[in-house]
Amino acid sequence: MKSYDTEEEALRNAATDHDYFVEDFEGKNCKGACNPGNECAGWNTEDRRCQCGNRRVSWATEQDNHGKWYAYAEAY
Repeated sequence: MKSYDTEEEALRNAATDHDYFVEDFEGKNCKGACNPGNECAGWNTEDRRCQCGNRRVSWATEQDNHGKWYAYAEAY
């Protein structure tokens, strides 16, 4: 995961840092919400919901102990 000097930088680069698709994200609890035999593929970083539609997903940020910022996908 890449880190940045500012929170704005981390958010601006979040989608490109994650190759347009995030398979796992914080709060992913889609098991059982999808059609039988189909598991949720994750989040495409553009829509507001994951692939199966069970969770709303967006970017969240966090600052580490060294003052660097990073962005990650999180369900809300």
